[in-house]
Amino acid sequence: MQTVLITGGSSGIGYEISRLFARDGYRLLWVSKPPEELANAKAKLTQEVAQVEIHTLAKDLSMPGAAKEAYEWSQSLGFQIDVLVNNAGFATYGQFEEIVSEKELAMIGVNLTCVMLLTKLFLKDMVARNAGKILNISSAVSYEAVPLMAVYAGTKAFVRIMSESLYYELKFRKSKVQITTVCPAAIKDTRFQASAGMQKVRTFNSITTTTPIEVAKDAYRGLQRGKKLVHTGVRYRFSRVLDRIVPKALKMQVIRREMEELESSKVKNEK
Repeated sequence: MQTVLITGGSSGIGYEISRLFARDGYRLLWVSKPPEELANAKAKLTQEVAQVEIHTLAKDLSMPGAAKEAYEWSQSLGFQIDVLVNNAGFATYGQFEEIVSEKELAMIGVNLTCVMLLTKLFLKDMVARNAGKILNISSAVSYEAVPLMAVYAGTKAFVRIMSESLYYELKFRKSKVQITTVCPAAIKDTRFQASAGMQKVRTFNSITTTTPIEVAKDAYRGLQRGKKLVHTGVRYRFSRVLDRIVPKALKMQVIRREMEELESSKVKNEK
């Protein structure tokens, strides 16, 4: 039985990807939080796929040493990790100087530092046996300047560039280890959107919005086909063609209006 370790596997994209791996007979290792969510998700997936084997570790991946602890936990179970899915992540939203630094440092810890360290730890084992796959979740924002999400966009750009660079590094070394990067469009009505305080952001109601199920299917298909890069959702893939035509200034105007609305709502709330 092959084994996949998925960070943030108990909700959103991570859970939908877990369903696909489970249906194909993989053993699942989840590293996520909180414990209650892990327990509920495990019970739910076990009902859907009766034979699935799931092991869980409740861990705050923003904490120093979290990646090493997750790696050592997986080793203690005695399973070879055939696939690593770096999915866990969250966003901050607002004017750069007003966002609490501690929250953004925690985001960097989850979105960037933990992804880099887990990739490094498991990649070393995979290279040694010349087999294995890594799926890193980046974002559509990794391609753009994104006012009000400057640090989040930066973390996702890091993940995309690092992962694509490793793809070629392994290819040039003739390694059979595979790295696939996924760039989803905005996914509306999720915990991600709510936790970032982005309920009124138009992006989540645009024609390119997608769903966790669509992202998971595209990502899983891309991983199985050995793709370097996956843009999820038909509408988002079409929009990337338009991006080459639409001037950047026009895109920034849309974001500017959202910034003005954010400022207006803040003033109303302060009265």
